[in-house]
Amino acid sequence: MENNRIILPLTGALLAAVIGGVLWAVIVVLTDYEIGLVAWAIGGLAGYWVTLFAGRQANRGHQAIAVIGSLAGILLGKYFMFGYMINGGVIGMFDNEVITLFSEHFAEFFGGMDIVFVLLAVLTAWQLPARMSNRPAPTGQPFGA
Repeated sequence: MENNRIILPLTGALLAAVIGGVLWAVIVVLTDYEIGLVAWAIGGLAGYWVTLFAGRQANRGHQAIAVIGSLAGILLGKYFMFGYMINGGVIGMFDNEVITLFSEHFAEFFGGMDIVFVLLAVLTAWQLPARMSNRPAPTGQPFGA
């Protein structure tokens, strides 16, 4: 049972990272424009899913998992965008050459506004589990009653 306090939130962070990264890359491919707000949303998604999988017992460890998940999602999104642009599609995105090129030019993919949205994502991923786990339990009464 104790393992579920870590494994389930890690699963939530991993799902948020992969889904968030893929969605961000799809948005960039479809619009031909990188929308930084999506990076911020990945932080919110990671924080939300970690808390959802952790239940009401979200703690600082879960907050750290959410932050790592948000950073992983942003990194995956950047990589998926890069891989798609280099290959002109999805085929070959995970070839060694693409991975090497991405790692060699990593710093070039993060400009000033990227850093702002990464910081906002990290802050959101850190705060969301704490805020969601401190919310009062539902009473079953209608809103405003």
